[in-house]
Amino acid sequence: MTSSESTHDAVQHRQEFDDHDAAVDDYAAGTHPQLVARLVGELRELLALDLDEPDYALAVAELGMEVDPPASYSPSGWLALVAERLAAPRADYGPDVGQ
Repeated sequence: MTSSESTHDAVQHRQEFDDHDAAVDDYAAGTHPQLVARLVGELRELLALDLDEPDYALAVAELGMEVDPPASYSPSGWLALVAERLAAPRADYGPDVGQ
């Protein structure tokens, strides 16, 4: 999988999710931690370019995001939030928990 493919998968919001948060949660839960970490780095690199908002909107569209960010966020604000959420540690209790 190329770097742009992992970014594409993460920012793409598909119809099967109720909202943006559900899509991010699903990505975080179903993606290998190394790929998640790589995406966080790529998002931070993109944000470090200090683009104008229309350019961030174009960038996420080029990467495959099919819907606009949540109404309360600019494209860069949404990318920053996604990077922050994905960078947060996740508890992994293993396959035997709850059995």
